[in-house]
Formats: sequence, structure tokens, C-alpha cells
Amino acid sequence: MSKRREEAILKHLETTEFLTTEQAMEMVGGSPATIRRAFVKLAESNLARRVHGGIRRLPKGGDGSLPFAMRERWFEEEKARLAERAMEFFPKGGVVFIHGGSTTLKLAHHIRGGTIITDSINVCGVLMQRFSSGGGPEVIVPGGMLDLKGDALFGPRTEAALREYRADVVFFSARGMDEEGLLDTMDTLVATVRLMIRNSALRVMLADHSKFRKFGLTQMAPWEQVDVLVTSDHPENRPWFEMIKKHGVKVVLA
Repeated sequence: MSKRREEAILKHLETTEFLTTEQAMEMVGGSPATIRRAFVKLAESNLARRVHGGIRRLPKGGDGSLPFAMRERWFEEEKARLAERAMEFFPKGGVVFIHGGSTTLKLAHHIRGGTIITDSINVCGVLMQRFSSGGGPEVIVPGGMLDLKGDALFGPRTEAALREYRADVVFFSARGMDEEGLLDTMDTLVATVRLMIRNSALRVMLADHSKFRKFGLTQMAPWEQVDVLVTSDHPENRPWFEMIKKHGVKVVLA
């Protein structure tokens, strides 16, 4: 329950700058001492800032995005289920693009072989820990500039490298979606995933239930460029499933 309480607090901080102890008690339940312990734990994990009377959201960047460390904590169990289900589409011994994200990071815990091309330093870190004694996949990192907050390589060097590769499948996520397609927060970052999508035979998107109806500044890709959507079966999102299927997307529920 404590992790769910922390997730709910973080989720609320996405839309408000400050949350008092009393507001958190009303929203997620628990005693004042329980809420204060949750605030302290979030602050110690550098996911929020503890202040007198409550907790404050970490500042957003100019692109409107939130730190990767904060997003990684949201819906961890759900994201792990999505990644496990998405591995059904992982080609044995094949070449795979993995676009950096808090959901696609979970894939790194299941990969055993093949060739991985990724713009995510965290994906590389998980694979290094798992296979420090040898074995594992071949890992290719395209280079370029690193978005320290978002865990993604980007820029002309990254794009130039990705143009040279072809993959059996790409696994990616997005910050949000609408009726026309997938949305993200920065033009400079979406250029990388667009190349991965373009150069892959199969395109698999992972999306937790919160991504539906979430706004993004720029379109990453139209629905016609998505082959498979791996998501959770939340009743409020079911009308979206039918709309997405009309674009030719296979919806897989974890």
C-alpha cells in the first residue's frame, strides 16, 4: 500500500506544484505520520522536495517534461507487466530498437540475447548489471547528446547513426496520445524515435493506462505507424481501444 500511496502522490504532483499533508491524507488515506513518511521517502529518492507543511514538485524543464527518476516510479508494477507481455514480440536472435522510457526500461530485465540498439543509458545499465560476467545481447549505442533528465540520446549524431541501422522490431512509448496518434514533449527528442519506427519491420508501443488523453506538444507518429499497442485493460480506456483498432493497430492487454 505504501508504494501505491507514493505513486498517487507523485501522480498528483504532475498537475499541481504543492501538496499539503492534509490534502494527501484526504486523497490517498493514512494518518499524518504515514503521509509524512511517504513525503520523506519521496524526497530522499529525489522525486519531490519536502517543505514545511507538505511536499513540492520538482521543477519542470522548459520542455514541460518531468525527470525520468520521477516517471520511473509511477505504476511500476503495471509497467513491469506490460514489458513482460511485450516480450512476446521480441525476435529470438534478432535486431531490436529500444527507445528510452520508464516503461521500455522494464524490457531490459527480460532480454537474454540478440542485438539491442538503444538511446537509453538506463537500459544499458540494467544489461551491464545482468551480464557483467559475460553473455547476454550485443548492445549498440548510437552516440550523440544525452538528455540527463529524460534518459535519451538525441541530436544530429544520434540521428545519423540510426539512419544506418535496420531492426526486426522497435519497442517504444510516448508521453501521451490523441485520436490522430502519439504525442511527446520535444521535437528534438521525437526525431530519434521516428527514425527507429521508420527503420523497423514491426512497431510495438507500450503504454500504461495514464497515457490515454494525456497532452503532448508535438506528434511523434500517427496511429498508422503503430503495429501493436501493449497496454492495460482499464474500463475508462476501452472506447479508445476500439478507435485505435480502426487504424489497424493490434491491441494487446496485459
